[in-house]
Amino acid sequence: MKFIHTADWHLGNTFHGHDRETEGRHFLNWLVDVIRLHAPDALLVTGDVFDSSNPPASAEALYYEFLRAACDTLPGLQVVVTAGNHDSPRRIEAPAPLLGLHDITVRGTVPQSADGTPDIASLCIPLRLREAGETACYCWALPFLRAGDAPNGANGAEALSWFYDGFLRAMNKSGRRRVPCIATGHFYTAGAEICANEHSERLVVGGSECVNVNVLSDAFSYIALGHIHKAQCVSNRPAAYYAGSALPMSFSEKRYEHGVNLVEIGAEGQTRVTRLPYTPLRSLISIPQNGAASPDAVRYETAKLPERKPGDDGRTWPYLEIRVVQEQPEPELMADISHILSQKAVHFCRMTAERHDTDEREPELTVERLKDLTPLDMAQRVYKEQYGDYLPEPMETRLRATLEEVAAEG
Repeated sequence: MKFIHTADWHLGNTFHGHDRETEGRHFLNWLVDVIRLHAPDALLVTGDVFDSSNPPASAEALYYEFLRAACDTLPGLQVVVTAGNHDSPRRIEAPAPLLGLHDITVRGTVPQSADGTPDIASLCIPLRLREAGETACYCWALPFLRAGDAPNGANGAEALSWFYDGFLRAMNKSGRRRVPCIATGHFYTAGAEICANEHSERLVVGGSECVNVNVLSDAFSYIALGHIHKAQCVSNRPAAYYAGSALPMSFSEKRYEHGVNLVEIGAEGQTRVTRLPYTPLRSLISIPQNGAASPDAVRYETAKLPERKPGDDGRTWPYLEIRVVQEQPEPELMADISHILSQKAVHFCRMTAERHDTDEREPELTVERLKDLTPLDMAQRVYKEQYGDYLPEPMETRLRATLEEVAAEG
């Protein structure tokens, strides 16, 4: 059995105000080519197909265009899609009856049995060899778990343990254990490398969402995970992998490698995973590359960026962030940068300002001290907290003159 594992497409995402439909289409076209080249028996998409529960119509159109192209490219391909925390479970599952006619299975919700408990059996999907037509593997397709999906109010690790243990009991009871089994999941596993700076994965770090890898049973030949944007293996036994995001979701992810996993499972459950790398249409660049720079250095580095060429539509221009250290206000800096960038082949995203910390600390502001502060004292304090230094002489002189005028009028 051979299948491709992918996740976290985030179709409909905008990056600092820039539309990403072209980037999403580029990735999905690449994925169709990968399917054509490697001829897998199945494709697993483990959550966050969309960036929001109410994606734009263009994102949904892109999704369905891809499904049609993938199935047309490789007749007999099975597709299994599970919802992530960004997806609307019922919305992504709504066209399931129609998609099922094309061997596309969607699990957005956890169906309930007549007694109100989760219907575990409905999450089991036989995966067939594309050419022979015989079942070679069972996929337990578990979507992102929401409140109420597990019985008795279980959540986090408890809920996942309940489902994975239930899968194993169902496998043993039905005799399916003789056939290799895989499972899906969309959650944050403790020990996984995450984007900690900008929280682009929207995690509850250290909370109930963080699940110990021990809930992943060795009985599965492969566990296809979604939710974490950095592609990685989190446990060798079982083989539990995050496929990673299709595109970087923040500047903190600019060094992530993107792609999909090609997974081959033998008759005895032995697993081989091959990483198929993908290069996004647009890269991410920072000025400076690390840390932050002075305003003059930022102006200099920005001026060195490549110029726009006539007729260039900007499809491949990189995204740019600028990080500047400001010792004092630079009211003209943003205007200068905007003027320079108007001729540069980049998509500007943001400029962040930092300041050097100072060892000098203002004394704690008590009620008694507040009574003794003059407006000039307060201005000095605010300026120093923001820029780590005292008001420049011209600003102090201007402020004194203003205060004197106010006092004269009062």
